[in-house]
Amino acid sequence: MDKEFDKQLHSLALQKVDQIIQSLTKEIRLKYGHAIQEFFSLFMEDKTVFQELYHAYKKCTSLDLHRKHINFSYTYEDSSHTVSFLDKCFSLDETTFVQLLSNTIDITREVLPLGSIVELDPVYFKPDKEKTSPSKIVITGRFIAPQGYHSYFPYGGVVYPVGEVKIGSQIYFTTPLIKKVVHHGYTDEMEDAFVFLMKQEFIVEKDMNSIEFSNQDMKKLQQEMKQKKKAGES
Repeated sequence: MDKEFDKQLHSLALQKVDQIIQSLTKEIRLKYGHAIQEFFSLFMEDKTVFQELYHAYKKCTSLDLHRKHINFSYTYEDSSHTVSFLDKCFSLDETTFVQLLSNTIDITREVLPLGSIVELDPVYFKPDKEKTSPSKIVITGRFIAPQGYHSYFPYGGVVYPVGEVKIGSQIYFTTPLIKKVVHHGYTDEMEDAFVFLMKQEFIVEKDMNSIEFSNQDMKKLQQEMKQKKKAGES
């Protein structure tokens, strides 16, 4: 992503942060609103900050970091998640805290263009049990929202080099499943405009996230996959 497009995504992410702040109760908004805005504005250019905070949340561990000459920490107690930085802090419930982090990560991270070829983590995707090397996937679609879900898959693709051998053989996957980018597809200003509009529509306007951030939808998906597997075995 070029710097100008990065700035556009940062602005969109801060718009979403403000949207979440405005949805808080008046008491919480007045108490922590300015601190939340300042924290996300300070570190918006360093995407690793929000990813490390999210990983600490998932692992239920505290975190101390130093970025941009600023020390800050994350702690949790019961259902309260607290970030302290400079002489400020904010404490939020789990739902709001995760929403802020996941939306910011989702909006600011790169979206690979059509035609890109990636290797997926074989721990999660191994269509051929006899095959030892990772399978290559050609990205043929992005921002796919399955019916009945309130989240989306960032990517859809087909196995390289066979392609879509039958209807319904497309594979849907999330960013964390990508272990390696083998080939980066073509991109231009139209690509950037498309990605921006999709993130604006899905994340800001429809309040959706990549399915990796939705425990409810992930459980639903896993259950559906189990049922399909049983049906195939019977």
